[in-house]
Amino acid sequence: MGHGFVAEDVPELAIAVVASHRGNGIGRRLLVELIDASIACGHRAISLSVNEGNPARGLYESLGFVPIARHGLTLTMIRYADGAS
Repeated sequence: MGHGFVAEDVPELAIAVVASHRGNGIGRRLLVELIDASIACGHRAISLSVNEGNPARGLYESLGFVPIARHGLTLTMIRYADGAS
């Protein structure tokens, strides 16, 4: 379990895009597919962790993830299947 762990029934995501391919929309497409898959599987939410200064935080927030906890410089974020925050 990482800092993104919320509950046993909430999958914790960990994704990465090779530095030379960042900024091409790969991360967004990957994350949208993971969100759609988690909803299709009936999960009520998904979670992840991100360093508060990581530019990916903006991507996560743009797709409905909201911070729910802080562990030093790391934020735990959650996205509910119904889009509620």
